[in-house]
Amino acid sequence: MRNRLFISLGLLITISVTGYALPRFATRLNLPCQSCHVNPSGGGMRNAFGQSFGRDSLSVKSWQQEYELDDFSTKISEFLSYGADFRLLAFYQSKTNPDASLSSFFPMQTDLYFNLAVSKKINLFINPAFGPYNRLEAFAIARVLPANGYVKLGRFAPPYGLRFDDHTSFVRQATPFRNNMGQQTGVELGLKAGSFAAMGAVTNGMQGDRDGNLAKAVFGKLEARGEAGPLRVLAGVSSYNDASSAENLNLLGGYGAVTFMDMLTVTGDVERIQGNSSSMSVSSDLNQRNASGTDLKQLAVMIEADYPLTQGIDLKFMYDFFDPDTKTKSGTAVRYSGGVEFMPVSGVEVRPLYRYTKDSILNRNVSELHILFHLYL
Repeated sequence: MRNRLFISLGLLITISVTGYALPRFATRLNLPCQSCHVNPSGGGMRNAFGQSFGRDSLSVKSWQQEYELDDFSTKISEFLSYGADFRLLAFYQSKTNPDASLSSFFPMQTDLYFNLAVSKKINLFINPAFGPYNRLEAFAIARVLPANGYVKLGRFAPPYGLRFDDHTSFVRQATPFRNNMGQQTGVELGLKAGSFAAMGAVTNGMQGDRDGNLAKAVFGKLEARGEAGPLRVLAGVSSYNDASSAENLNLLGGYGAVTFMDMLTVTGDVERIQGNSSSMSVSSDLNQRNASGTDLKQLAVMIEADYPLTQGIDLKFMYDFFDPDTKTKSGTAVRYSGGVEFMPVSGVEVRPLYRYTKDSILNRNVSELHILFHLYL
């Protein structure tokens, strides 16, 4: 396992030095995720700067004046604002067996956010997260610690890794944080000093919102960013140890992103997954790939490259790798994806992708056509 982990880290570093994933925007601007989002650990509702960037810098420039709303604002009052993310996926899937082909529409995300300013440094954030999963988020943020620090209390998605919007990537499916899931109840702390940031959290873990024992889940995250000539670089490590249930899940991840001359960005994530239960609370598809029984040791890798052809159109390529049992030669799953991100007008994204998965674990090859429609505020 150690050799495979080093090889994957080497692959990530080698490719990243040439390199633009929603984290790509933070890397391109050399700014932390909290510069654009209400949540200091990133993702979800956008603040005023994030809304301005999304409306002015992403969509086709020549169409902005014709389609944009004059004096648009998400403020309900001086103290209350809202935001939204809606994602609908249309897909066609063709497996090795033609009888297994299928197509469907799937609501990937239906989030409506509310942010209430209780005082100058304290906010209450609520995301009812309508949909098939229990992804409710409700937490208070107090920006009262030194070094631009904060305290977060409530139910939230813990600060682990990067917030990729591709929920089907193996680095998401193999963890409790797939499908925008993984919300847990607890406390989170964060500090930011210059180009460095540190975050940590203690939660009830996967046991649930009410925990009946002393065992908890502990998160940790360190991140740094900087510039070197034409390169803008992001690097970080994160860990998760959950002893709240019999699974005793342990995650250790390394991630990074590099933008070259404000254009090409390559983002990568390597995840080592360990646990002592074959159920593992991961997706059923990946459970089928688990050949290791109770002593689970897995490896997942994701690399994404983005290149802006012009404002509003980005080329995208993704590579996914999953090994369900690094102790044995149990086979692997490899996925290649390619397509474009088209942002015609403010708040609208259309993303057609072709994906090919070669799976020697389940002995099948899968071709897929995905078209993602994303509306956001």
